[in-house]
Amino acid sequence: MEISLILLSTRAHPNQKDEEGNRPLEVAAIRENRKIFETLFPLTTKPESVLDWSVDGVLAHMESNKEQEDSSSKAKSGETGIKKDLPEVSPEAKAKAAETKVEDKMLFIEKDYQMAIDAYTQAIDFEPTDHTLFSNRSICWLRLGQAELALSDAKACRELKPDWPKACFREGAALRLLQRFDEAANAFYEGLLLSPENKEPTDAFRESVDAGRKFHGKDKITHK
Repeated sequence: MEISLILLSTRAHPNQKDEEGNRPLEVAAIRENRKIFETLFPLTTKPESVLDWSVDGVLAHMESNKEQEDSSSKAKSGETGIKKDLPEVSPEAKAKAAETKVEDKMLFIEKDYQMAIDAYTQAIDFEPTDHTLFSNRSICWLRLGQAELALSDAKACRELKPDWPKACFREGAALRLLQRFDEAANAFYEGLLLSPENKEPTDAFRESVDAGRKFHGKDKITHK
């Protein structure tokens, strides 16, 4: 089902801002997801700060703001902006990481999540380019209620494997635990686009949209 129909069916508000002051349209622009952006565009009210209220105009406006923020951040931190190359992993290191994975899996099955995290961390030290290690450590953090750490690993996983649906699901799950429901819905929807036949991200997307509507509704009541 299209995102617009789900938003309407759950009576969610596309103009509702998240904890960082962004509406779903702006979150989609920040994530550079044009398909979601184009779907949300006709449902979103034009802000005064945007002169060219068109799909391309808003995207250009958001890109300009992003470049200014990136330049400011780099100037403050002294970063060069040059992306570091991923390290080359030796066959020996890959073999050690593979051995550790067996231990990781057993610890996870036994629900010893902290020990599993330690084992995954060791495996990542051996093979930092393996996206599955970050994904698995993310879910362990999630089971321990450490949403920020789960989100960090999920993002690392997506950087290593952007086209992997499970990476989107991991990020969405962490964002949902942080009650950042609009962003969670976007992450789940991105996973759904990568794997349309998968029911799990579809259900998670619906639940996040509904949870966001209820959360923002309660927030309005609290501040009355």
